[in-house]
Amino acid sequence: MNWRHAVRLIGLLLLLAGLPGCKEQRVAIGAPAPALAAFDLGGQPVGLEKWRGKSVYLTFWSSDCGGCAADMHTLQQLTDVYGDRLVVVAVNTDPQQTDLAPFIAGLHIRYPVVRDQMGITKERYEVVGTPTSYLLNPQGRVVEIHQGLRGEAALTAMFKQAQQDKT
Repeated sequence: MNWRHAVRLIGLLLLLAGLPGCKEQRVAIGAPAPALAAFDLGGQPVGLEKWRGKSVYLTFWSSDCGGCAADMHTLQQLTDVYGDRLVVVAVNTDPQQTDLAPFIAGLHIRYPVVRDQMGITKERYEVVGTPTSYLLNPQGRVVEIHQGLRGEAALTAMFKQAQQDKT
């Protein structure tokens, strides 16, 4: 085991030690968003507090999902225009051994991508298929849940609404 794997294992164990009782968190409109149990692509733990005070669009995706790719491409275009109004966070649900780099590079994704390596976040958000998305308000409460492809028109309307809410 090299030192990077050892550091990741220690980080994972520390995260797990801090999660007792957290698995019971469930998603509901109007309720605080469940905590993430996810890691950035560098292997560091990531939590929603990183984006506190901003609206967040969580989108759960997998690399073999065509609808995910279509929405993620549109989300990047909208982030380029309205990124200061709404933060997109893409939560990957693929197995850890799946190489995400070609998918992310092919779509030119620059918004945050995190991995749900243990499946805890997917369970908390009750994700049964991808894409599934959640809109969180700046206070961290769930305001919208959507299963399936959103499409360019709906995503554009959401970003425009976020812009109006900030002005």
